[in-house]
Parts: sequence; C-alpha cells; structure tokens
Amino acid sequence: MSPTLTEQADGTRRRREERKAQNRAQLLAAARKVFAEKGLEGATARDIVRETDLATGTFYNYFSDKDEIFSALLEEVSAKARPRVRAERLREGATLEERMEAAYRAYFELAVEERELFLVLQRNAGAIAMMSGEEIFDAGVRELFEDIAAWVQAGELQGLRPESPEVQYLATAMAGMGFHIANRLVAEAHADVGGAARFCTRLILSGMREPDGAAGRFSR
Repeated sequence: MSPTLTEQADGTRRRREERKAQNRAQLLAAARKVFAEKGLEGATARDIVRETDLATGTFYNYFSDKDEIFSALLEEVSAKARPRVRAERLREGATLEERMEAAYRAYFELAVEERELFLVLQRNAGAIAMMSGEEIFDAGVRELFEDIAAWVQAGELQGLRPESPEVQYLATAMAGMGFHIANRLVAEAHADVGGAARFCTRLILSGMREPDGAAGRFSR
C-alpha cells in the first residue's frame, strides 16, 4: 500500500528535523575544536564552518554569531555535568564523605571523557568570566548550595545554619576547586581521577574540623 499524503508529509518532516539535528551537531563539534585551538576572541564563524562540509550560510540557520554557539557549548557542559554530579551528592545509603568524593569523581571522569569540551572551558576561562548575565554555571552552584543547606539541616554539617553566608561561600569554594582541578586533569596524560577526588574531599572536610578532630563541623 502506498503511503498517504499525511504519511509522506510526516516522513519529509522527520527527515528535515533529522538533517537539522545533524547539521547543528556538526557545527557544535567543529566549534569545540576551533574554540579549543583559537579561543573565543580569535575564532570566527567562518573558521567553524570550515571544519564541516556545510555551506557558510548554514551556520546562521542555527546560530546568530560565534557567541551564541559558544554559549551552546557551555550549556552542553552543564547539561552533562549537573545531573551526573548531583546524583552522586544525593545518593542514599552513603556517608557525606563518600557522596562528596563520588560527586567530585563523577565530574573529573566527565572532564577526562570530554577532554576537548573541557579544553574549551580552560582555553576560554577569561572570556567566560567576562560574559555578563551568564548563569550556566551559576545553576550548578545554586544546586550545590541547596544540597549543602540540606546537609546542614540534616545535621551532617554542624556549626552552620542553612541560610548562613558560609553555606554560599562553601558552595562557591567547592565548585571553584572542582573546576580548576578538572582543568589540571585534562592537561595530564594519565589523570589520577580518584586521587584528585579524594584530595578535594579531604581538603574540604579538613577545613570543617574542630580542634578535637571531629569531622563535618564548621570551625570559625
């Protein structure tokens, strides 16, 4: 039986959407390479298109300029990292130290797996810091803040109040350390992901010990 007009139209629409998705993915893959090599400032939309088999004008069917495709790459990092890391922080049946270490390990493993994508972050750290209104990484810090506040509420981190400024400071410090350690691991030929995760966890927790050595207590 021959396909109906509706079925033909649906098939054409699906193929068009598939082609659009493939073109966009091809441009994003090319952008990773170009931004990692040249940085945001030195790269152009033309440089990105040259790494594909697409016509120059195709770029503007998906992105208005190089800044927009750069933001899309940042969103890609966030979309991959946030759920993966948070799942470890919220894992049931594990101690705070185990969850914290597993979260760092998950982030560092992702950095090594997605080396080129993280090289984009490393190569363009200054440009990212200067982007006004950029909330991509702020969302991850906010989630971390919420989780730390929950740890405080549950009594896993003593000496803090959920609404205290120190909770925000701690979230910012943990996220910043993870980002910079990940950059170091990406640059290493044989990255010790487990060792880096243990180091970050112990450094954070050791800063919360009272003089008697009790872990999980914020010392002022």
